Amino acid sequence: MIKTEEENDNFLEVVEELLSRSYLTAEEDALLELLVKLIEDFEDKHYKINVSTPLSRLLHLMEAQSLGQNDLVETLG
Repeated sequence: MIKTEEENDNFLEVVEELLSRSYLTAEEDALLELLVKLIEDFEDKHYKINVSTPLSRLLHLMEAQSLGQNDLVETLG
């Protein structure tokens, strides 16, 4: 398991190096697959993307454009 950001960075470098090769042995391919899974698990746990809803997206866009509810009445009815 990857436990630190430093470990994650180190494994990312190994993955990049493996991906740059034109040929991988069976062992290297298995290592690449394992490292990618470990990196995905670490990043899923530590870099959660904010989940948004249609309403939250609409409110964000309205705020970004300085729009209020009245501005949408003509469009949405």
